[in-house]
Amino acid sequence: MELIRRVILVAAEAALLYVASRLIFEWVLRAAWGRAPARRLLVGILRAPGNLLHEASHALGYLLAGYRVRRCVPFFIDPEGRGYCRPGTPWVAWAPPWLATGAAAIMPLIAGAAALYWIAIWLGMHTWMSALATARTWAAASELLGQLDFRAWQTWAFLYLALSIGAELAPSEIDLRRSLPALAVGALVVIAVIVAVSGIEPLARFRQDLDVGLGWWLSWASSILDFGIVAIVVVGLPAAVLAWPLRGRKR
Repeated sequence: MELIRRVILVAAEAALLYVASRLIFEWVLRAAWGRAPARRLLVGILRAPGNLLHEASHALGYLLAGYRVRRCVPFFIDPEGRGYCRPGTPWVAWAPPWLATGAAAIMPLIAGAAALYWIAIWLGMHTWMSALATARTWAAASELLGQLDFRAWQTWAFLYLALSIGAELAPSEIDLRRSLPALAVGALVVIAVIVAVSGIEPLARFRQDLDVGLGWWLSWASSILDFGIVAIVVVGLPAAVLAWPLRGRKR
């Protein structure tokens, strides 16, 4: 069925975005890690916008899933240098803890990609990014990359924010381990609802509403995730090359 295929596609895009984000974090941000004041300052500048959005996204996930936020701490005031967000008590009676954990874990992916999308619009780079995302050949992509105006502050602002947000939008390993069962259950529930509406005759009248409503949300999520993947690739590849000398010095 078409809706099930699109659910699987969105899940695959989310997984790809997660992998891309983790790679940028490891290859670029960790390359600058160190005790020297200059390195600490560099890491702080690179992480600040992305980590603030990351922790705020966790908080949003908890709130939407029915839980209050007990504490939300960014990396620069966390003694371990990671940042964290801890839920409080439920603010609605029906809120299951597993749903809150899953929503909080996945929210940085969605919120981070959406933030990059709106930042591109705000900085006037959305048209260029959209064209790059739909480029069918390497020659077309290379031509678009050559059109970047490095004399414009908007270009540098977007590259900086794309690097910072892109490196921080993936859930941490702890978040991922805790949330994978909840996310798997959520995906199975969505697929089960699609099958039920399509196969059970009394529910058939809801089929069109489901196709339109869920189809719109899946299309939105797919376009946002695709935009995030392209943004991370555009900024991540040159950043990884530039960070390579730092990795060598660190060793």
